[in-house]
Parts: sequence; structure tokens; C-alpha cells
Amino acid sequence: MIDLFALTSAFAILCVSALVAFMATQIFTAVLIIGAVVVLAAVAAVNFGWFEGIAPLLVIYANSGLMGCLAGILLARYIAAGRNDEA
Repeated sequence: MIDLFALTSAFAILCVSALVAFMATQIFTAVLIIGAVVVLAAVAAVNFGWFEGIAPLLVIYANSGLMGCLAGILLARYIAAGRNDEA
């Protein structure tokens, strides 16, 4: 069973990655920033003793970052398509 720390921190990673993907102008830049945040957050959580192993936490964070990146990109494209329809 997933613990509460992993669940809440994965939700925070999801929100941050969605915001980064929404604000970034290129997808490559967003992926690099989100990848760095995911790895640094997993290493920090293990080093501070909040989680036992880095591998499960890295998988949880990577999936969360991927879903957030996808949501941010889709939202940005949806808003851009709406702006084009108004013009």
C-alpha cells in the first residue's frame, strides 16, 4: 500500500509538472525541467529519510510527472485552439 507521503508528494509533482508544461514554450524544455524536478525530489525524499527506497518513489514521481506534463500540454493546446476559433 502506498504511504501518505508518497501520495501527497506525487500530487504536488503532478501539479508542478502541469504548471511547467503549461507555461513552457517548447515540450523539450518542459520535459527537461520536469525530469530534473522528479529526480531531485526523489533523491531529497530518500536522503531526508521520508521514504525508504528510491526506485519505487522514482517510479511514482515519474508517472505523476508524465501525467501532469500531458495535462498541461493538452490544456495549453485547448486554450490555444479556443483563441484561434475566436479570431
